[in-house]
Amino acid sequence: MKRAIVVLVVVLASTAHADRWRRAMDRWQGGAWLHYELTGMQRVGDAFDCDACAAEDLVLAGARLHGFLGANASIAYHLGVDIALGSTVRDAGFAYDLALFPVGILVRAGKTSIVGFGAGIGGMGGIGTIDDALTFPVEMTAEIGIGRRVRVLSRARVTSNALAPTRQSAASSIAFADELDAMLGLRIGRYYDDYGFPSGNGYFVGVSYRELAGGSMLGLTIGYSIDLAMPRRWVEERDAEYDDHGRRRRRVRMPSTQ
Repeated sequence: MKRAIVVLVVVLASTAHADRWRRAMDRWQGGAWLHYELTGMQRVGDAFDCDACAAEDLVLAGARLHGFLGANASIAYHLGVDIALGSTVRDAGFAYDLALFPVGILVRAGKTSIVGFGAGIGGMGGIGTIDDALTFPVEMTAEIGIGRRVRVLSRARVTSNALAPTRQSAASSIAFADELDAMLGLRIGRYYDDYGFPSGNGYFVGVSYRELAGGSMLGLTIGYSIDLAMPRRWVEERDAEYDDHGRRRRRVRMPSTQ
């Protein structure tokens, strides 16, 4: 008898736990995207004001992992991390570009399209060529699905620098930040909707532009990206499934007319 009671308690607890998870899944909506990237850039034009940087080129390889979570179908909290390591090839100087975005907001559109804004902290520099700086980036990211195979990938970042006086006010086209970084690419791949979760993956190629340490750089970005999201559910639809006590409403079967 005691064993039966224990089994019953475990079953009830497991059922309640599963119901809480199901309700949480119904309430919260989220997703993520991951980019593996390789970017090669070359300085274009002359440096307009740079006393302590000599980088003529920059090659970086790394990953960008970003995610979002929200309680409705359109607006979500956004956070992410970018890690890239490489070199200034001509001068053989190790280079890095790191950023953490703990604060952000994201807008969802369609099944998988997103526009997000994030603010964070990071570090960037190159040994012997680009002065190391503590960075405070603000980034806009947009990924727009076109049909089932094409996805436009874009981002633009403005950065304020600290601990590197030679890299402050070093962007020629903007006055409110020290540096500028942007990329526009096109991904060719596949779209999936398995088990109701819209997702996609594929290879992409893009054009990159950077205003860094008093000069401008132009280059090419190639990579592979994956995106995955929970299906969008509107608040009205979700609330209609539960009563005032948070319990799922029973579905009433209509009698057949045949």
